[in-house]
Amino acid sequence: MKSEAQVRKLSVSKWAGTLLIGAFVGMLAAFPFQHTFVGGIVFAICSAAAIGGLADWFAVTALFGQPLRVKWPTWMGTNIISRNRERLINELVGMVQTELLSIPNIRARLDEHNIGAVLLNYLTEHNGEKAVNDILQRLAGDVMSKADLKDLASVVQNYLLDHADAIQVSEIIADVGEWTLRNRYDDRIVEFLAAELIKLVKSHSFRMIAERLIDSALQSYENGLSRRKWVNSAAGLSAPAISAKLQSWLTGYLQEMSDAHNPHRIQLKEMIEQYVVRLRTDDQLRARIEASKMKLVNNLKGHIHVDAYISENLESFRQAAASGASGESGAFPWITSKVRLAVDQMENKPELLDRIDGTIKTWLYAFIEQKHDYIGKLVQDKLSTYSEEELIKQVKQHAGRDLQYIRINGTLVGAFIGAVLYLLTYIVEWITSSLGG
Repeated sequence: MKSEAQVRKLSVSKWAGTLLIGAFVGMLAAFPFQHTFVGGIVFAICSAAAIGGLADWFAVTALFGQPLRVKWPTWMGTNIISRNRERLINELVGMVQTELLSIPNIRARLDEHNIGAVLLNYLTEHNGEKAVNDILQRLAGDVMSKADLKDLASVVQNYLLDHADAIQVSEIIADVGEWTLRNRYDDRIVEFLAAELIKLVKSHSFRMIAERLIDSALQSYENGLSRRKWVNSAAGLSAPAISAKLQSWLTGYLQEMSDAHNPHRIQLKEMIEQYVVRLRTDDQLRARIEASKMKLVNNLKGHIHVDAYISENLESFRQAAASGASGESGAFPWITSKVRLAVDQMENKPELLDRIDGTIKTWLYAFIEQKHDYIGKLVQDKLSTYSEEELIKQVKQHAGRDLQYIRINGTLVGAFIGAVLYLLTYIVEWITSSLGG
């Protein structure tokens, strides 16, 4: 079934074809009577319209291939998209990377929003608090139901209380990583997170936030310039369309990540394995982790009793998970209370929202500066997957209707010029004959 855009394009194409055929018919009909004034002006209008329409039909058709399927000389500029495929892709990549999604543009769009306020709005207005609580409850329930709490308590208590200054946190993290990989808990964690993120991505609130950000970026890029608005319109770049495609792409990507044979998931697993190896062999990484550990230990000394914390909480967590309430709101009340406390603090402390905003943006800016080239690479990789036929199809789909208007304009402008030239010629001949007489 054809889309509304395709129907409109076909309608305009029919009009262009009808006008051209009408010009030819009029030209043939008026030819025997061109010695008369009416016949002459009709013949001039129709012949000029036919020439203009044919010229623009040739030009539009030459974009996509060979008009009349004749192999025209190269200097006539046919088969333009196929011959300039690489240049077209490079220009599109440049437009996206250096104009639409340039670093200053991205920073400007981010600066228009307080991320802390956006997060608070999601938590309070879009049922986000419950969603976050549910995710944490399920994650805690899954971990607590599968972990060996006795061994965990023993390891934590012995190391943290008796050998805090000698703990090699990098070794512990490496051990946990190896244990997780060995028992395939990394697969379960990825599947769990993918499922929860799919729910979040499919939500109406995510769609609306993405739509607002994309709309703001598009308006900034257009900056009131008609050329850029036409490019966005021809390319189908609208906030609802892009946000829908983004939502669909993220959902598809996360669904693919649920497949154990997905290349990205395999790559993620390999990265985790490599990181675990680095924890054993990279002295600089180990030194950074140990320095962070000592800073944390010094801050916590005198404020926490590990043995009491473990004995009072771990077993209750296990019982909650074993009771079948794992994943339900309230299975781990402390999680619910902590989430509620965090939301209350965000509501009552505007400076906290500013700190959240500053922290996230600082990280985002650094990440964008470091990874910005991947935008162009991503666009280029995607466009490079298109064959010539698919690329032409995409251009026709988004710009075909406007190109048909070029044909209509060529026919109408040709008709107008034909009428003007005929009238000027007729007036000159009349004046000449009058003066001669």
